[in-house]
Amino acid sequence: MFTPTRRTVLQLGGFAVASALLIDAGRPLTAAASLRPLAVGSAEVEALRTRWVETLTGRSIITGSPATFASAIARQDRGTDALLAKVSPTATRYFSDQDWSIGATDIAKSNAMRMNYSGIQTLAVSWSTPGSKHEGSPAVLDAALRGLAHMHERIYNPGTSWWGNWWSWNIGAAQPLANTMALLHVELDQAEIDAYCAAIDHFLPQRDPRMQLHPTGPKESDGANRVDICQAIIVRAIAQPDAELLHASVAALSDTWQYITEGNGFFRDGSFVQHSTIGYTGTYGLVLLGGLAKLFALLAGTAFDVADPSRANVTGVVEASFAPLMFRGQMMDAVRGRAVARYAERSITNGNDLIEHTLRLAQSADAVTAARWRGLCRQWIEGNSAANITSTNSIVRLSLVTELLDSDTAAVPDPTGPRLFPAMDRLVHRSADGSWALAVAMCSNRIAWHEGTEAENFEGVKTSQGMTYLYLRGDEDHFDDEFWSTSDLTAPPGTTVDLTPLPRNPEGEWGERTPSNEWTGGVVFEDTALSAMHLVAPGGTGLVARKAWFTLPDAYVALGAGISTASEGEVRTTIEHRNLGTSARRLLVDGAPVAAQQTVSGARWAHLDGVGGYVLLDGPADLIAGVDERAGTWRLNSTNAAAGTDVLQRRWYGTLSLSHGAGAAAGGGYAYAVHPGADADATAAAARSPRARVLRNDEVAQAIHHSGHVTAAAFWAAGTAGALTADRAACVIARITPGMVRMSVSDPTQAAATLVVDVADADVSRVKGAHAARVGLARRGAGVRLTIDTSGTAGTTLQFSLHR
Repeated sequence: MFTPTRRTVLQLGGFAVASALLIDAGRPLTAAASLRPLAVGSAEVEALRTRWVETLTGRSIITGSPATFASAIARQDRGTDALLAKVSPTATRYFSDQDWSIGATDIAKSNAMRMNYSGIQTLAVSWSTPGSKHEGSPAVLDAALRGLAHMHERIYNPGTSWWGNWWSWNIGAAQPLANTMALLHVELDQAEIDAYCAAIDHFLPQRDPRMQLHPTGPKESDGANRVDICQAIIVRAIAQPDAELLHASVAALSDTWQYITEGNGFFRDGSFVQHSTIGYTGTYGLVLLGGLAKLFALLAGTAFDVADPSRANVTGVVEASFAPLMFRGQMMDAVRGRAVARYAERSITNGNDLIEHTLRLAQSADAVTAARWRGLCRQWIEGNSAANITSTNSIVRLSLVTELLDSDTAAVPDPTGPRLFPAMDRLVHRSADGSWALAVAMCSNRIAWHEGTEAENFEGVKTSQGMTYLYLRGDEDHFDDEFWSTSDLTAPPGTTVDLTPLPRNPEGEWGERTPSNEWTGGVVFEDTALSAMHLVAPGGTGLVARKAWFTLPDAYVALGAGISTASEGEVRTTIEHRNLGTSARRLLVDGAPVAAQQTVSGARWAHLDGVGGYVLLDGPADLIAGVDERAGTWRLNSTNAAAGTDVLQRRWYGTLSLSHGAGAAAGGGYAYAVHPGADADATAAAARSPRARVLRNDEVAQAIHHSGHVTAAAFWAAGTAGALTADRAACVIARITPGMVRMSVSDPTQAAATLVVDVADADVSRVKGAHAARVGLARRGAGVRLTIDTSGTAGTTLQFSLHR
């Protein structure tokens, strides 16, 4: 067992000395980038270590403005006080609430193991933070050093065979251990550092930062996991130091920002996928972006700086992958995966993460890009009535935000209109006035119904079978205000479901399986879009349907067709399931108030106060409507036993749905329009004179006509919808006016080499536009036949115009 040494406790003056070694990012630490040994205690090693300690503590920032950070430091101190009270070493723990011998599964125990290291890092951060009551405290230092020695002796050492979640061993424990070595470096003997580094190396397959543990044997890491592993190894290599491992870890980062066509990482269409089948921009993607932002700053101007010119891709993904998924400071839940089941991680939490990472990256971006990013961050902060980013324990985050809000940077609005992410089956649309946004979460033979584990989100299997996430200005707290603990996960808004009860994770854990559907895809066109999905429902019920969504500047339309099930369960489509907060609101159906849930026969429209209007487009229907209180806890979808997860939460919901019958009798379809923000009079007017007309809604095509000139169609097979005819599956939007046709087309199957689309009554003969070279035009009667090369387009939109 190690006996931690006791050196002179580092006081604030020592920080000043260390800070003097921190050089400007633009100046090199060494004159040459050749691979050579790093000397223990050398200036270059100390400068790298000091930069990382600054990232963890913000200590020089505090010294410059201590009053600004007093509240954050006080919050940090309270957390440290709580940890000190829990120090209770045994053979299977260091902190009393993180015992790795207790737990139903090896995964739970491995999580407890890594949380011990997280707690030790927290102690080290407080000990290193100027202005903390624990700054330089011998008691805190003693607790941290003894914790490192205890964990090394008992569990995290070269004699242990890993179990449970590989992540806990390669990342969850390795990162805080490396960070703590950096923070307490002057208090650790070289023998201790070497031993702790050897433990990290033991769990790193082949001592290769490109690799990770895996239940079936070592495998190559990718995406966010690669960045996390590299971060742990880079900091570990600085602490020892080890130049060879440091260079290898930096080189291993490059794969994470290369565009991919399958697997994990960033796609050119803006998608980010992790675990191979989950659209994960809002959590794993953020981990990757945040890790790169920190490591770029750490290595800038040094012999270990990232020289790969393709790192410029990171600039592109901020705009293409992350910003479109933010609404007034919130990261959209449609891309947060199983994190939606976490009591302590709400959409605003991940939104705050993006703000911090973007502000970090802006420091090294060109002036124009930096100004735009900073303006977006300001808008995200100031636009959310529930914003809490300044209530943080992170000194660095607080300093970045404080500087921004004290500057003259003007807020930059989010772009309006649609963004389609074909590789991860997501559509996002912002209204013309920016007052609302819609995200549609779909699944396909590429993307799973959901990601659940034995520990969390095991009830969320229906959240990607067409769930619609409606975000409204002034109601920013909707999804964060206990939606995930109180909503009906058996029938989320926008979905068509079989109500037969399903077991937990009926399609496996970690997004293991995907539906064998025909296709999921879409197309964007100016300020409109469509997305469509062949639904093959989870759980073996046999439920299938054709579902399509059409987004307009001020509304969206949803169509369903070909609905059937093989079970005896009832099939429903949920038009709305809105969290109204802690009090009921008025719901009208055809102008008459509805309270508790009931079926209203012959309904044509509905209106929900504070949300908007709903219009049934296929004639009068039996509408199930009601405003009811629901209750639930976070434990219904998570095994997390943290404080607050067992508290019974109550929220009122406004719900609208359509029943399609049960068992063999189930069938039919639906057509409705949603007008966010509309009042009751405007909704009634829209019901009398719908802004969109349904052209076709069957298993051949789902199509609408709107705005006088626009036809949008999802073709499931060869057929005709309005003026458009397709020879196979296709998504097409066309604005047809005399003498000109503007069009967007995509191959939603991502497999066709060509599409043939006929446009009737089109007096045109020339093709122009960005993708004109892919389009062949031939006259066909009074119209034209277009032969469109879709090879290699991966479901993305091709845009062009036709002229006389």
